[in-house]
Amino acid sequence: MADIQLSPQLFKDIQQAVETQHPGADTGVVMQYLAAVTGYLLGNDKGMEKAAKDQMMEELCAFSQHVYSDLQSRHQQAAAAPPVAGNAFGYWNPPKK
Repeated sequence: MADIQLSPQLFKDIQQAVETQHPGADTGVVMQYLAAVTGYLLGNDKGMEKAAKDQMMEELCAFSQHVYSDLQSRHQQAAAAPPVAGNAFGYWNPPKK
């Protein structure tokens, strides 16, 4: 697969394109459009044999799963990380016996 560059602007542009086609589209609808576009483009490619298209679809699904799993792992690590120490002010009194 080619090296690709993901960016917040790319995601915003894609969401805006779907919003133009489907006003009020939520994240789930945007993902459905992306999946449909993938299937449409691959299905209409006249230069590839069916076996190659099937292999490409498997690779694209696996790549999508890899990106998803990587992000989930990063989110879990960030949630488990201790908070950054900051400036704090207050009084603490030891419990009375």
